[in-house]
Amino acid sequence: MGRFFVFILLFTLLAFAKNNHSAGKSADNNGYKVESIGELKEATVAEAVRGALEPKGLRVINDEGKAVCEVWFGKEIPAIKNDVPGASFGQIPEGAFVGVINFPSNTSDFRGQGIKAGFYTLRFALSIQDGNHLGVSPARDFFLLCLVAEDKDPSTQLKTEDLLKLSRSASGTGHPTVWFVGQATSDKDLPKVVKNEQEHVILETKISTKSGPLAIGMVVIGKTEG
Repeated sequence: MGRFFVFILLFTLLAFAKNNHSAGKSADNNGYKVESIGELKEATVAEAVRGALEPKGLRVINDEGKAVCEVWFGKEIPAIKNDVPGASFGQIPEGAFVGVINFPSNTSDFRGQGIKAGFYTLRFALSIQDGNHLGVSPARDFFLLCLVAEDKDPSTQLKTEDLLKLSRSASGTGHPTVWFVGQATSDKDLPKVVKNEQEHVILETKISTKSGPLAIGMVVIGKTEG
């Protein structure tokens, strides 16, 4: 399991490390934009999960005026003092609940796996680095999607094996569904949507953690070219 997971993650992370550090273009140039939306009231999402979210969310809209996704981040995402080599957000514990995302239409993750429309929780994870791959990629941070019907306790920090199992259930394949997150190109004018040189659409915003706000960039459209 460990070597298989490492292979899958390194395959996608190597491409993302280069792509996500490319210069971004503002929403005014690419036709995408982000808007504020109200609190999450979806009944299929557990009450405890809804209660752990910010009162307002974000909606990414494409150049045709259609919603790409809606996301609500946690009110106060867990954080610890932790120096993790190669991680942008090593202070977030692995398996921690970070939010909920909704896809109005079927979509695909960064590996190109088909993902059904609907609501999912977001959990934080890091790729594994062993002696053969240590330092290969500076980008180790990503979110895994889990079905809201199976992930109902935001206070629980999931173990890696449990998180992978839940995410494989969400993808419906033997692989977890991965959504990459890196540092925002800038902490100004957030939230905003940018594109990198590979035309990956990235939502940049600030999330609240117990150690303070973090400016992140989450790929919402685009897949690895590897």
